[in-house]
Amino acid sequence: MVPWPIALLALYYGVIAATSAATVWKICAGVMSRSMTWPILWFVVAAGAMFGLTWLKPWGRVLAIVGATWTTVTTLCLAALFIKAGRPGGALLTTLSMTVQVLIIRYLQRPSVKSFFA
Repeated sequence: MVPWPIALLALYYGVIAATSAATVWKICAGVMSRSMTWPILWFVVAAGAMFGLTWLKPWGRVLAIVGATWTTVTTLCLAALFIKAGRPGGALLTTLSMTVQVLIIRYLQRPSVKSFFA
């Protein structure tokens, strides 16, 4: 049985995978004109993390940590753009939202959680 925090993380990565798949679909349909590299990469990592977490596979935990790290870096880049635009309040809120990703990384690295994936 999958513990409920891991199930919630799998749901979170499922939402990211669905959003990335929708972006790829829009690009293929011609609604958006941008590169498909990042949406496909996000889809692969998020879908892999989603399935790996629900199956309690070690590679799923690693993909979830990689996804949270990428989201942390993306969030910090967005905060830098807010600072550059002269909106320190938006930068502060964006940076505070990054704490969720740091908590995900710390949770998945706990020894008791690692034991689920052994």
